[in-house]
Amino acid sequence: MNTPLSIKHCYAGRHVLLTGVTGFLGKVWLAMVLQHVPEIGKIYVLTRKKALRPAADRFERQVQTSPCFRPLHEKYGADMSRFVSERVEVVSGDVSLPDMGVEDPEVLARLRRDIDLVVNCAGLVDFDPDLRDAMTTNVDGARNAANFVAACDKAVLLHISTCYVTGKKNGKIAEDIRPDLAPSGDAFDVEAESADIQASIDAILADHESAEMERRAHDDAIKQIRDKGGDENNAMLVRNTARRIKRNLLKDAMVAEGQRRAARWGFTNIYTFTKNMAEAWIARRLDPGRWAMFRPAIVESSMSYPFPGWNQGFNTCGPLSYALGSWFRHLPCKKGNPFDIIPVDYVCRGMTVAGAALMRGEHAPVYQCGSSDLNLLTIDRAVELVALAHRKHLRTRGDTTLDRVLKSRWDAIAVTPDHPMRIENVRKMTESVDEWLRDPPKDWPEFIRRRLTDFAEHTEDALEAIDKIERMCELYMPFIHDNHFAFYTRNLLRHPVVEPEWDCDPRSIDWRHYWIDVHIPGLRKWCFPLFENKTPESYAPRHPFRLRSPEAAPAPHAEVV
Repeated sequence: MNTPLSIKHCYAGRHVLLTGVTGFLGKVWLAMVLQHVPEIGKIYVLTRKKALRPAADRFERQVQTSPCFRPLHEKYGADMSRFVSERVEVVSGDVSLPDMGVEDPEVLARLRRDIDLVVNCAGLVDFDPDLRDAMTTNVDGARNAANFVAACDKAVLLHISTCYVTGKKNGKIAEDIRPDLAPSGDAFDVEAESADIQASIDAILADHESAEMERRAHDDAIKQIRDKGGDENNAMLVRNTARRIKRNLLKDAMVAEGQRRAARWGFTNIYTFTKNMAEAWIARRLDPGRWAMFRPAIVESSMSYPFPGWNQGFNTCGPLSYALGSWFRHLPCKKGNPFDIIPVDYVCRGMTVAGAALMRGEHAPVYQCGSSDLNLLTIDRAVELVALAHRKHLRTRGDTTLDRVLKSRWDAIAVTPDHPMRIENVRKMTESVDEWLRDPPKDWPEFIRRRLTDFAEHTEDALEAIDKIERMCELYMPFIHDNHFAFYTRNLLRHPVVEPEWDCDPRSIDWRHYWIDVHIPGLRKWCFPLFENKTPESYAPRHPFRLRSPEAAPAPHAEVV
């Protein structure tokens, strides 16, 4: 494993199939490879058509509007369309379907013949989604990717997983895979579990189509309409409300079943459970020489590529960081617990290195990509750095005098879940204030009573925010309090790389600089607006991007080394 890898040589002339290109990770990986390895043969991006919008149109819009592609636009300008079209071909398909959803037999045959590497970034990253969606995307998608690779002449599969597939194991977690053993210590058969899950899904669906469920939904609809002062004799209103209630009850039942199964086998949530099942299916279907699992930890804002602070969406640690910039400054967690953050560009570099080793037949079965092993960041230090970043921003850019004078001096701290300022006590206090404001003393002047009643609207907003923070804390407790996860990340470093731009050693990260000057400013620009129901800053290149047809854009010639 110690032979130096030249990424340019390894990927020159190679053909790669990429799934999940519309996601955060897939998008950055595509842009980075196009930027630094223009010698690549062809990247086929598997993209679903959506309603009446063809797959190619969806991809074209991504490249045209996403800031992730800004460096490429700035480098190639008016030549961007030609450059990308020569190296990228959009394939209409769906990883959740057999044959990756590729319906054109000629295209399917060409892919099976030409593809060298499949990079499977597709996945549903919600912690606790509807079990049906998690199975379709995470499990069926991985199984279909494995079946596709098995039918190819030479392709190998780099499957993007997560470090947390190891479940509720504590301490140092090795870079290995045991598809026949659950984190609970019980024997695990992914085929039997998949069949059992489908049986449970079918049973839940049957139960929700019963006459009893129809009556329950109807009665709940009448009550909701009545409570809101609506017309309970409006048959259409009752029918539509009952349908929505049934839909929500069904989803709740699917989530509960997924959570039950995840807990049964020793996983933190449905996401990690189904991603573990995905790994098990791949290991079961393919020979070891044809796959590698790539497990990132918590993927966050870029350090440098496409530019410092780039982020997308609002999952991972964004909600925690946002909340700690508000009045909520006491985060329940266990001091000293690793908080395994890794910038997205480090992850993409690691993926590229692992893919090169896999194509050369020099790969390890598992690559973990995180920071807790070699550059430990604890949760309490992360909370401190978040507070410092917010304070720096508020001192100079706070919206109000209160922000600049008071909140800019207000620290966030890590506390135990039983701290006096825990969220439960904050809720009770806010509820008491809300109740008092809505019913002030009768002997007070009327204008004061009216003013206090108006203030109650603010406490109602605060209670809604508390609900969100409470749910967020519940989701994150397994990672910041209940368990102690530290992931070994040595396998990537066993592949020295010739080109410095592909270095993925986490020891180079300065956490203070990253959080204060890169990560939190990036979240503030790209992600915090989503929490406030605002639209992040848009991007429009100087020269519009248009994807040319494959016939008009032949792949560039390059020698395979």
